[in-house]
Amino acid sequence: MDRFDTTGYSCSRRAPQHSQLICCLNSVRSINAGLHDHLNARMCTDLVKPNMQARHLRRSLPIKKLYAIFAVAAFLVECANARRVRVLEEEQDNCVTAANTSMYVAAAFTDREITGFRRLVLQTRAQETTYDRTLVMRALAIREHKARMLVFGCGRDSVFWAKHMNRHGETVFLEDNKEWAALNVGLKTHLVKYNTAPLQTWLDKMDADAASADRHNAWTPLNEQQIASLSITGAPAGLFEQWWDVILVDAPMGFVPTEHPGRLAPIYMSASMLARQRARRPCAAVDVFVHDFDRRAEREWALTFLTPHSRLVNAADGLALQRAKQGGGTVDGAKYMAWFHSP
Repeated sequence: MDRFDTTGYSCSRRAPQHSQLICCLNSVRSINAGLHDHLNARMCTDLVKPNMQARHLRRSLPIKKLYAIFAVAAFLVECANARRVRVLEEEQDNCVTAANTSMYVAAAFTDREITGFRRLVLQTRAQETTYDRTLVMRALAIREHKARMLVFGCGRDSVFWAKHMNRHGETVFLEDNKEWAALNVGLKTHLVKYNTAPLQTWLDKMDADAASADRHNAWTPLNEQQIASLSITGAPAGLFEQWWDVILVDAPMGFVPTEHPGRLAPIYMSASMLARQRARRPCAAVDVFVHDFDRRAEREWALTFLTPHSRLVNAADGLALQRAKQGGGTVDGAKYMAWFHSP
């Protein structure tokens, strides 16, 4: 007959009641075959080995009562262990669920959201594609529009993200352009400064690294000077230490490599945040979106720093885009939003 704890879960078989009372729980069966988690033998043997406490109990209590005490103690030890293993099992199930991105496809949008989306498409032609925005919309819809969302960059779509798709959550924007930041009065927008060198500097370094034998270690580890150049000043204190469910990297500009810094600093910062968040909650779902992933610098940088902590979900879409561009075909906006998902 199985014994049950207060939550209804089976703890163990009837505790052993042998005349010599050797604690059989020292070699207790694995509660979960997949975890192979056994009880610590010391927890049980300390109760029955001939120490001073056991001698005192033997002198002061009848042997039958002593056996009963030992049996109950062993039973409680295994019950506690069963609860601990159950927590691990639940955490394992959460990891499997969080890693499943197929549910994003089934995310439904309301008529109001679709209307707002169509209006946004007309206002922002050639900025972001329908495909790009749909990816982010699904990540917010699957979280019931109450995510913590961090956006690098402001634009005509900022109100759509903050007021429509994430209306029950919190959306924070970081923008380095005063004019764009001024367009979003009433939103949580912070004016920041990127200290990154012009993108062409990094492209030259990438070319030099590609010619070296140490190509795979070109970006890691970064030296202190490189890390300092990737700093972002102006953001509220502790912002990057907070938890973010969805991160959208859509700034700063990078289409003129000799003048613009590109999105290397936000990508590097997103990877740092993702690493910290995974250390805190390994099975919590986090989505990072990197726009203009079709550009070489953004692509190389994101693959280097984001993939150790997440996986590129829509890699096949990116390959199709590259083939279409190389073949002279036209793609919707000829851009590409990369979707990194953790775990």
